[in-house]
Amino acid sequence: MTTRRQVLSLIASTAMAVGLSTSAMAQDNPYGSPPWTIGFSQDTMDHPWRAYMVTSAEAQAAKYPDLIKEFIYTDAGGSNEKQIADIEDLISRGVDLIMMSPREAQALVPSVDAIKAAGIPLVVLDREVVGDDYNVFIGGNNLQIGEELGKYTLANAGNEFKYLEIEGIPGATPTIQRHEGFASQIEGEAGIVRLDAQPANYDLAPAIPIVEDWLTKYRGEFQVIYAHNDPMILGAINVLKEAGYKPGDVFLVGVDGQREAFEAIKDGWLQATAIYATGGALGLDIAVRVLKGEPVPKRIITETPVITPDNVDDFYNADSQYVR
Repeated sequence: MTTRRQVLSLIASTAMAVGLSTSAMAQDNPYGSPPWTIGFSQDTMDHPWRAYMVTSAEAQAAKYPDLIKEFIYTDAGGSNEKQIADIEDLISRGVDLIMMSPREAQALVPSVDAIKAAGIPLVVLDREVVGDDYNVFIGGNNLQIGEELGKYTLANAGNEFKYLEIEGIPGATPTIQRHEGFASQIEGEAGIVRLDAQPANYDLAPAIPIVEDWLTKYRGEFQVIYAHNDPMILGAINVLKEAGYKPGDVFLVGVDGQREAFEAIKDGWLQATAIYATGGALGLDIAVRVLKGEPVPKRIITETPVITPDNVDDFYNADSQYVR
């Protein structure tokens, strides 16, 4: 069993993993001498997981007072167009490095091109970008997350069930991969049927009317709800409670590993989630190494253990919204 301590250790040490650049010696400050200004372009701050990504990076930046003079972040408010404009602004302000968690891979191609043209190093967090015009990508393996949750569901919900899927942002790489991974484990099972799927954009509020509508259409027909993140499955739980359901009446699965999801597991409402580290603090550490010219991995894949009633107590911390 992977423990909380082991996950924290794995996240902290991943930057030293196999895959370091083969450069024999690092250049000294190839992007200019410190102190540096780091800009962070976030898809939206109106989400606790994404806000934590930024605030944890900001807190980590404060640990480098001699190297980082300013940490700037922007909030795109869930808009591709706003995020593109935000990145243009960061470039015009002359930041020394950009950290970015893109809303959608394809839509942000012009921004990635602009960052490259400006000669600014790029650290990408969570969601992939098209191509490899970045210095480092940090994120979990979303395909593997879907696969492991699909396996767990198949093993514990039975090989005959009908399910509903609350999807993330259409076109975002986690949305695509979390669906594909889950589906790959249950496809071909004659007794398993997906009744419906709707995007709620990784947010709790839009998930509520979706599940309310499903209860009107499919009540009594579904046994499983799979959501691409914890806020959406927590929204589903709110609806099920209001509708008179009891813990365990529906097999519920989420992703992220936030405190409220752990509490829902402990209370019997949620059957499984998977930890997905924000990568904010680690991303800041890696950004400093990039600016110093130190060798870094091109891709850092964080650990994503599945959390269930069997191991939730190993990870739950009432004082921390997220494991990391």
